[in-house]
Amino acid sequence: MKNMTPNSFVFSISILLNRAALGMYFVLAGIDKIQGGGSKFVHGDFYKSTIPDWLPGWFATPYGYGLPYVEVVAGAMLVLGLFGRIGASACALMLLSFLIALGVRHESLPFHPNMIFLLLAILLSIAGPGGISFDAIRCRSCRIKSG
Repeated sequence: MKNMTPNSFVFSISILLNRAALGMYFVLAGIDKIQGGGSKFVHGDFYKSTIPDWLPGWFATPYGYGLPYVEVVAGAMLVLGLFGRIGASACALMLLSFLIALGVRHESLPFHPNMIFLLLAILLSIAGPGGISFDAIRCRSCRIKSG
């Protein structure tokens, strides 16, 4: 089997597919929350099932109003590969907060979808957006101008 290096085409395609899948997950989740109205989301599903008892309302309410918009922006950043590491890091932080808020039991943790998405987001924040991204195009144009 051919060695997969960060500059190889196969590596770039695999990063693109993973980046697009995670990004679309966040974009669609954010749009779903926005469509119902921010207030409806915050005072409905968010307060009823997501917020832990120990989290104060003065922190939870602004987080709930901002969450859908951050999901859409961070997801779009991943899909496009524009500031990909920042987008992946934002997704990782959101997923970590979801895991903390939901209080996932220890025995189900390795197989919980948010845990799998968190590990993918961490991988993407380390590996970067890959060769098929706006970041790669932007970096190539910077090298051409300076070279």
